[in-house]
Amino acid sequence: MGDISRSWYIILTNTTWLVDTKFLPSYSNQLHNNKMKLTSGNYFTSKNKHLSKSKLWDWKKDKEYFYKKNVTGEIEFKVTDPIIIGSAVDTWVTGSEEEFRKQYNFVTRRSRKQGEWRYQLNPTMYSQIEKLSRVVTSQHAYKDLKDYTSQQILQVDRKIGDHFEGLCGIPDWFKVEKDRAIIVDLKTTDDANQQKYFYKCEALGYFTQMAFYAMLIAEIYKIPFNNIEYKHLVVEKDRLGINNCYAFELSPDRVETAHEELLEIIEEIRNEKEFAKHNANWDDPIMI
Repeated sequence: MGDISRSWYIILTNTTWLVDTKFLPSYSNQLHNNKMKLTSGNYFTSKNKHLSKSKLWDWKKDKEYFYKKNVTGEIEFKVTDPIIIGSAVDTWVTGSEEEFRKQYNFVTRRSRKQGEWRYQLNPTMYSQIEKLSRVVTSQHAYKDLKDYTSQQILQVDRKIGDHFEGLCGIPDWFKVEKDRAIIVDLKTTDDANQQKYFYKCEALGYFTQMAFYAMLIAEIYKIPFNNIEYKHLVVEKDRLGINNCYAFELSPDRVETAHEELLEIIEEIRNEKEFAKHNANWDDPIMI
């Protein structure tokens, strides 16, 4: 693979968006009266009653799991090392090195008694985050994002069922010009091989994530859904320490497919009352 400085863009599937659809279900036209403005202080807390892509991904896993994690709070969100590293790189790249060093603590050995676990970085983690961040910020593709909006909370207030007040998301970067928009997300991966990364996008819901961001931007900025472009700036976490970066462009058709599924899930959540654990049934088999 070539250097990002040679402007090498990969189309994950070579297709063209031909359809324009309504980005939010018709039931969502009613504003929720008791809306709460989301901030960096309450976004990742139980006070946030808005649906995000990650919450919808929990729904796909299991309804009971979704309910206990996102409604009752019986299941706590587990912060893993890959999540910590990804968030730290995000903080540096979409914010600044100064912001990163202020928020994260370098420790010889991590301990849950020393404060918030997710902001403690041992020497190996700290070194990896520094290298990944410096590689990304040296790329031409990154420098082209200087006039994009970064890490802004997007919020649409809509009553969704008994438990949720709307939709929300935080794209790494986006840019709106007249009736068009571009969304860019930063990703880390072990291997940026085109085929492998495509399947990773499928498995981890990256197409769904872009569709979710697009719904929010289309609603907030009143632009056509099919006037939005989707891109990933990807850095490899390879063991050799080469850490190549690549610019990926996501197929609008794949995002549209994810968008249609999103609308179905939101409708299911709106109508759900029991949130029962999945039970296999021959009357409703999964076709493969």
